[in-house]
Amino acid sequence: MTLTAPILDSQSEWRRRPRVSNLQRWLAILFFGLASAASAAAQGFGNSLTAEQVACEESQLGRLVHRMVVSYDGSNLFVWRSSPQGGIYRGLSTTSRLLPDPVTGHPTREEEQLPFDLVLKQAEDFLDPHRLLLPQATLVRRDAASNLSSAPVGPQILDVNFDLAQTVPDPTTPGLPIRITDRLTPGAGQSDRAGRGLNRDALLAACHAEVSELDLKAYSILARTVRVSDCLVQPFSNCDAGRSRFKSVFFRGAEPLSYRMNILTYSVSCYDNGDCFYGEGQIALLFHIQVDAQGRLSGGDVQALPWCTGSDSIGCSSDVEPILAVFVLPPLRPGVDRQGTPAFARAAHLNIEFKDSPNNVLHDNVNWLDLLRDSTWNQGFFPQLSAPICSAGSSF
Repeated sequence: MTLTAPILDSQSEWRRRPRVSNLQRWLAILFFGLASAASAAAQGFGNSLTAEQVACEESQLGRLVHRMVVSYDGSNLFVWRSSPQGGIYRGLSTTSRLLPDPVTGHPTREEEQLPFDLVLKQAEDFLDPHRLLLPQATLVRRDAASNLSSAPVGPQILDVNFDLAQTVPDPTTPGLPIRITDRLTPGAGQSDRAGRGLNRDALLAACHAEVSELDLKAYSILARTVRVSDCLVQPFSNCDAGRSRFKSVFFRGAEPLSYRMNILTYSVSCYDNGDCFYGEGQIALLFHIQVDAQGRLSGGDVQALPWCTGSDSIGCSSDVEPILAVFVLPPLRPGVDRQGTPAFARAAHLNIEFKDSPNNVLHDNVNWLDLLRDSTWNQGFFPQLSAPICSAGSSF
């Protein structure tokens, strides 16, 4: 049986957004793109990246996040590089319960969060003096920002798993795992291990050094406002087949104040004979961010990149039938707040059903001033500017 996604009344605006025409978008790029990029760089927002640098980091983060999973059904995992040097990453694991209200059918959101740091080092394993030094991974929970629990450990637990094995055909059955959870049991907040898989996947060297404090703040906000759901897709929900799990990476786009996000849906499917296989499907997004003269995030947009035309999945979407919705929502207090229709009415929203679906919504504007109005996160976020700045290619 297929769940029908909630149809909201006329006062709810999350279901469908007006699209911006290609002509408008390309005119914006033509008239403002080059000037915006030069102005952003002059204001200290960083330098442009080459297509090769962007592709290098996209591929590297893809290899990294392939090794990672979360046990909680419906979870969202976010990972990004947190230093100009290589091998240092930060992330957020969240339960991400985006569901229709059982009474009204309107969309709701509540969640717990587990932020973490992942540090990879080239030669750190000194345990055996007769063995060559091995790369090591250290996974550490950031307790002060986590929703910690004293409940018994069960299958539906918020965690982060990383596999250091040489090859990882299925990260849900890891060969050399490290793991942290949200439980208060001893050792649940830190795990480390040595493994040669880090060298095999070239995860220790940086593709470029363009990772600024401003980028890190943007990643942290994106990780707490962007949510992916299979239960709120229009016109039909995919929720009755079991909650999908999503893992995403953030990285710099080619121009300052532009950010890429690759969403991977992952699952294990089994045949009647007991044979199982692991699969991933990718949807690629591009965010442009605008900063006003007071140094606040003010506006921007988000768009799904085109579907891939060949075997290479760099810079494009490879999942031809993702059946997911993406929301950019106001931030909440995890473990405390429950958001409903008012929050979703303010959200940017993409609806990605399948390639060429008439129900697809592949672009929307993001009103960051409104989304962050009830938080302190947009105060002094950037230094004050002589003039507003938007990223090259933005269509607003």
